[in-house]
Amino acid sequence: MNIPYPKLEVLAQSLLDTQRFCDLEDLIDGMDLSEEWGEQNLDLDRSCNVEYAQKKNEKIRASIPKTFYSELMEMNDGPTELRGVWQEIVRSKAKRIGVEMPRELYNTRFYAKGREDPRKRNRYVV
Repeated sequence: MNIPYPKLEVLAQSLLDTQRFCDLEDLIDGMDLSEEWGEQNLDLDRSCNVEYAQKKNEKIRASIPKTFYSELMEMNDGPTELRGVWQEIVRSKAKRIGVEMPRELYNTRFYAKGREDPRKRNRYVV
C-alpha cells in the first residue's frame, strides 16, 4: 500500500520518549532486541521528555472526570532515565514468556529460538 514503515530505531526511541512502555515491551519481544542494540541505536543518555508528559497529563485531566483513581491514567512527569528503562525492559524479556510457551523453545514471548531475524526476511508486496 506504499505506506513506509518507521525505522526500528525511530520507533523504539519514540516509544521510550512517550513512555509507551507496554508497546516498547511488545517491540523488544517481537524483534528480540538486546541491550547492546539499544546502546548502539538509541539516545539513552537523557531522561524522558518531562514537558511532553506534563502536556499529555493536562489533556488527560481535561478528558476524564476526577476520581480517586484518575491519577493512575496520568504519565510520570518526573525525570526518568531512559537507559534504566531500556535495560529493565530488555532484561525482563524471559519473565514475560507465559506458561503456554515452552521456555526452551522461545527467546521471548513472540520470538522462537533459531528463528530468522524478521528484518532480514524478504517481504512480497501484492
